[in-house]
Amino acid sequence: MLSLLLLSMTYSSLTAQDPDASSLGTSVLVEIQLPIQNNNIGSITRALDTAFDSVTKSSADNQRPMLLLRFLPTVEGEQLKSDFGACNTLESFLSSPSLTRQCRTAAVLDGLFADHALLPALACSKLIVSPETLLTSPEEDASKITPEMREDYQRVAKAHQHLPNALLQAWLDPAIALHEVVTEENTLLATGQERQQLLDEGKLSSSTAISMAGDALAIDRTLLERNPSISIVPTNDATLAAELDIAPTRFLKSSGPIGDIHAVVVDMSRLVGLSRIRDKQTLINQLADDHNLIIFQFQNDGAHAEELIDLANTIADLRRENIKTVAFVEQHARGAAGMLALACDEIYLAPEATIGGYGNSDEIGDLTFELQQVLEALGHTSLREWSLFYSCLDPTIELYTYSHTVTGETRAFCQQQYEALEDKAQWTRGTLLNSNRHFDPPALRQVGHLQGIASNLAAVLSKFDLTPADIEVKATTGLSGILNEVADSNWFLWATLTMAIYGLIAELASPGLGFPGLLSLLGFGLHIWARHLNGTVAALEIILILIGVIGIAVELFVTPGFGLFGIGGAIALAMGLVLSAQSFSIPSNPFQVQQLANSITAVVGTTVGAVVLYQVTIRAFGDTWLGRTIAPPNNDVATIKQNSWNEALVHWEHLLGKTGQTTTRLSPAGKVRFESKVYDVVSDGDMIAASTQVKVVEVTGNRIVVTEV
Repeated sequence: MLSLLLLSMTYSSLTAQDPDASSLGTSVLVEIQLPIQNNNIGSITRALDTAFDSVTKSSADNQRPMLLLRFLPTVEGEQLKSDFGACNTLESFLSSPSLTRQCRTAAVLDGLFADHALLPALACSKLIVSPETLLTSPEEDASKITPEMREDYQRVAKAHQHLPNALLQAWLDPAIALHEVVTEENTLLATGQERQQLLDEGKLSSSTAISMAGDALAIDRTLLERNPSISIVPTNDATLAAELDIAPTRFLKSSGPIGDIHAVVVDMSRLVGLSRIRDKQTLINQLADDHNLIIFQFQNDGAHAEELIDLANTIADLRRENIKTVAFVEQHARGAAGMLALACDEIYLAPEATIGGYGNSDEIGDLTFELQQVLEALGHTSLREWSLFYSCLDPTIELYTYSHTVTGETRAFCQQQYEALEDKAQWTRGTLLNSNRHFDPPALRQVGHLQGIASNLAAVLSKFDLTPADIEVKATTGLSGILNEVADSNWFLWATLTMAIYGLIAELASPGLGFPGLLSLLGFGLHIWARHLNGTVAALEIILILIGVIGIAVELFVTPGFGLFGIGGAIALAMGLVLSAQSFSIPSNPFQVQQLANSITAVVGTTVGAVVLYQVTIRAFGDTWLGRTIAPPNNDVATIKQNSWNEALVHWEHLLGKTGQTTTRLSPAGKVRFESKVYDVVSDGDMIAASTQVKVVEVTGNRIVVTEV
């Protein structure tokens, strides 16, 4: 079975709650994933040695640091259990005089344990369990528990008196009954044999059976509460910090793995569209079933603040499932995307990387009561100040560092969070933390939220003894995820736009709906589909693009030339394409201004590129089948006449030479009745009064020219 041990260094001055507490200056938290076996016990003890050396070197003179061990239950479905010999080795390490003289130890249990890991836990000077903790027999077959094993359990329990001997005996051997007995002197737990002895000696006042011989005993909260040396509290980081009087934000985690890790990297780049955000949420939930270490790699400009808040909560909640999360930002996690990095247990930044700041995220407006509650819950789960998350949503909010006058702790608060502090009088304001409107490595390190600097992903993986070859990078789920990846790729976006503009240019050069026109329609359709998946196309962009295409089509097929419809259509099309390349309509911050400039440059550049490509195609393939398909020859009179006929929506050639009577004044346009029908016509230049005889002298498509008879 694989075992994971995470070392978390915590430096904090502790306020004494008992005589020994005043000697504590430094604490180190160690998480051990069960089962403990012979193939990993050496790695565990070596890692504990490293942690012990680090914590003792950093502690001041006459201070006794604390080694805090959190035992994580075996993963559901795991068949292996901890080996007694390996647990005995760990117990010997924790009980060694070289350790106990210089360091106090505490064990943390939370969940279901049917494992010999209780042995090293009993060797610690303090035992902390959650209210839900349940301890069942370490062996399904009690005959496997030898007398020597029982003696070791009794010896260790006697040293710290966490559990009475009778309770341990009944827990290890179902054949032993357990009773609560009352004597004249006290109330205690006794085995069936001990109860009988008290009865024979006349010392037994009363007794209550807890488990009968033959029944397996499970140690739950009711039995643990009988022992004052055991603390029964929720075992999350915040509660543990309060129990040990350690500032929660001072769990500065620097992890080193033991054995193999179920690890995966999730690519968090370009979370623009709603579909991509939802796909990423599904992917994370799927990966949580099979992994205990998830590394999120960020390169993100941020968008859709509400959806990213939900995604940040999903990441933060992974700690409840004992899944470690690590954020690596190589360049930036802008805007609301910064919340995703802050929601992780550990944060690593490249030297020039930033979190938060101006991005593509939509504005959230004022800090409402509901939004503040959401941010407070996110901050509580992630053990970070909610002001940090708020700053990612609104970079204009000023965050200052504050130092606690008693503990010396440094944190970052916005004005709203500071005003809500019950002990705000004990906090002294320092410097502005986000003067650049984002968080860089020095800023995060100042408030204890940076675990290290890493130039690339390989450097982060090396901290867990992993290499890029050892780990899989996940970006999407299934076919929908693949389609999202294709739609979000730059090559697809600009290839479809180039195809659309190229076809439009070819259609303008050789009027008549043919292959170039169909190519243009296909290109625009694919481009709009891709932008829609990316979340940058809404009703406005679609309307503008449709108006543009329709306006240009009117110029091509209805009113030959390039007038109002053509110019208006081109402007609407350009505006639609520019807006579809970004998630906002009007820029509201410097980053969005730059994004607008980039969008305009990209559209103009693509148009110029399409024109150049068209000219190159005509010159290179003009006399080939491809050239004739793209730009059919139309320089002879017959071809021009045929194209005019094809482009016309109606044909009035049969009226040529006919006479009729004007029904309205022609100035120069008006209406004329020919036989029983009325037609729209124009005069040949003169103004013609109503009820005047006229003659058709020219017909071009739907344009009828008349002159006075």
